[in-house]
Amino acid sequence: MRSLSIIAVSLLAAACSQQPAPVPGAAAAGSPPAAPVAAAPASTPAPTPQISGEQAFAMCVACHSRDAGAPQRMGPNLWGVVGRKAGSNPGFDYSPALKASNITWDAAQLDAYLAAPAKHVPGTRMVIAVPDPARRQALIEYLSAP
Repeated sequence: MRSLSIIAVSLLAAACSQQPAPVPGAAAAGSPPAAPVAAAPASTPAPTPQISGEQAFAMCVACHSRDAGAPQRMGPNLWGVVGRKAGSNPGFDYSPALKASNITWDAAQLDAYLAAPAKHVPGTRMVIAVPDPARRQALIEYLSAP
């Protein structure tokens, strides 16, 4: 079972790190570079595209479900996770580290955990991080909704 988990996580990580598809009309490999485009001033942050919670959760469904009564997957069912003690969802085999973490999931705890799971709870089995703050916020709002 552990081997299957490692393979599934490896495939998920590989899928999440794929390079974007080329843009139609973009220069092909080996062609001369296009004229440089002026960069935005350093004081103007790039706009973050709006993402829905459902879109943010799409990368999680390989391991987690969010529907009440849905079975556990490679990761625990996340229905009602906000307000729940970490490692307490019945029927899921959590890591000893997460069980002993004494965390009660709220927005701040979820944000820190999703940003860097192994840093927030050393020894956790979750290896996928959500580095984009906007995506984490959308995901937390989605998990908080009934």
